[in-house]
Formats: sequence, C-alpha cells, structure tokens
Amino acid sequence: MLLSSRITKRQLVQLCHRFATQIEAGVDLRTICRREAERASRGAYRRAMRLIAEAVNKGYALADALVLTEDFFPRLFLQIVRIGEETGKLPEAFRLLAKYYEEEIARRRRFWSLLVWPLFELTFAIIVIGFLIWIMGEIGKRGDMVLDPLGFGLVGERGLLIYLTIVGSCAAGIAVLIWASRRGLLWTRPIQMLVDLLPILGDIARTLALARFTWALSITSRSSLDVRVAVDLALQAAEHPAFTALRRPVWASIQAGHSLSRIFESTGLFPVDWLDAFRVGEESGKLDEVLERLSRLGMERASRAMKVLSVVGAVMVTLLIAAIIIFMIFRLAMFYVGQIYSAIPQ
Repeated sequence: MLLSSRITKRQLVQLCHRFATQIEAGVDLRTICRREAERASRGAYRRAMRLIAEAVNKGYALADALVLTEDFFPRLFLQIVRIGEETGKLPEAFRLLAKYYEEEIARRRRFWSLLVWPLFELTFAIIVIGFLIWIMGEIGKRGDMVLDPLGFGLVGERGLLIYLTIVGSCAAGIAVLIWASRRGLLWTRPIQMLVDLLPILGDIARTLALARFTWALSITSRSSLDVRVAVDLALQAAEHPAFTALRRPVWASIQAGHSLSRIFESTGLFPVDWLDAFRVGEESGKLDEVLERLSRLGMERASRAMKVLSVVGAVMVTLLIAAIIIFMIFRLAMFYVGQIYSAIPQ
C-alpha cells in the first residue's frame, strides 16, 4: 500500500532482540508472536503483529507471515529473516539485523546532529522574510502606498500567504522525495541516478550501497542458498539503481560458470581494494571470513560517508542562508535607493 505505515528502526531493533532472545531460550514461535501481538500498543504496529500471530498460529512460516503485512517491514529485513529460517539460524539472523539497524540509527543520529543548527538558521531566515513581507504591507497601508522591497509582488497578508504556500510546497516536495526514495518507488530512480553522477553525493551513495551489499552478501554466502540467489538478494539489499541493474547480467554470468570475483570486476562498480580482498577470499576458500571483515570495514566507511554527507548538507544550507541574506541586503538597498531617488525634486 502506497501510504501505509512502516515499522520504525527503533521498533525493529527491539523486535529483533526480543525474537533472538526468546528463540534461543526455546520459546515456541507461536507463543513469541502472540506475546508480541499482546505487547503492541497501537496503530499499524499492533495490526501487523496480530496478523503475523494469526498467520503463524495457522501454520505459516515466520517469513511468509511477515510478507502478509505487505510494506510494513523493510525488504532487507524480510530477506534476512527468510534466510535465517531456511538455514535454521533464525536467532543469529535477528541479532545481525538488530546490530545493523542499531548502526544505521547511530549514523542517522550523527547526520542530523550536524544539521540541526544550519536548519534552525534557515528556518529563522524564512520567518524573517515572512515577517518582512507582512510588516511592509501593513506600513504601506498606513501610508497609502505599496512597499515591495523584495520585488516579487509579495506584500501584506496576501503576499505572506503566497510566500508560505510556496515554502510549504517546497518542504512537502522534499519530504515526499525522501519518503519515496526510502520506499524505493520506481519514479525516484532517475533522481537517484542523477545523484549518483554528482561528484560528492554520488560517491557517498555508492559507499553506502556497497556497505549494504557486502553486509548482505556476508550473510547470504554463509547460508545454504544457491550462490545465484545469495548474490541476487545482496544486490537487492544494496538499494541502489546501479546495483539492482546488475541482477540479470550477474545471474547470467554465474550460470555461465564465471567466478564471482571476475563477475564483480567486470561491472566496474566495485573498488579495487574490495575486489582484491574478495579474490583472495575466493581463491583461498576463506570467503566467509573475508566478507565478514569487508562488512565491518564497509560499515565504518558508511559511518564516515554519513558524516561527510552531513557536513555537505550543513555547508549547502549555510550557503543558501548566505545567498538569502545577500539577496535581502541587495533588494533592500535598491528599494531605499529608489525611494530616496523618487523623493529628490526633478
């Protein structure tokens, strides 16, 4: 469902910890799901857990029951739970997921902590401009004149309403774009591909995607899944157009009997150091260990990438504020110069 609610990352972490602990303790899965449904307090989370509990009680596998909730759980979560259930390592799968989402929460917290002050400044600048539009209109009414220092025809209450509508529409558009990108909606693919071409943002996006791919591959490769399925799941887990576009050619190359290191190298998408380490692991028969190490390094790089992204975002917001201030100073100066010039007898 397009506008359906989704489970939060924090709820996911807590859910994964509870499932892992209870399954390891030998508690029956039907009992665990029933308790989770009873524990759920409200809204979409409660409906989802009740649906899961009812499905498991009817004999559904946990992975199949989770799918019944449609878009409530992230795709990566569903894939890893299915792998854990099929391989008999469900507690380990839940612990890995809990750690992954904990790290993701920490990265996002650091990201937004660096953006708080610039966003506050931007909000303050928007409020000041709105106040200026309104107050100039009020002053103009009393002097029976039109005072439009911004030069856009935005004056008084009507101008303020138009201004707030434009600002609100821009904010809503950005929010919808972020939401749609997180949901992986198809119409955001061109935008994601455009971001991928940008010098700094593109590098950050690929770094985050590679970290997700490596983490997922380190899990799927240790399961009893066919190598084609394992790699395909990892490519989907990357949540990046460049990686998902490789699904068919990679599948065909694996069927043709090519080694994974050769396949990944031919894509031109993977860093040289990553390929060298992967090749060593594949040739030495220690691919699981190498992937686990690459996964840790990938998460560290992802954390650094998120920090760089937050700095870039802060700089962009600061530059936007500076541009607004410079524009306001210029327009006000031109306005008052015009007023003075018009007051001089010709």
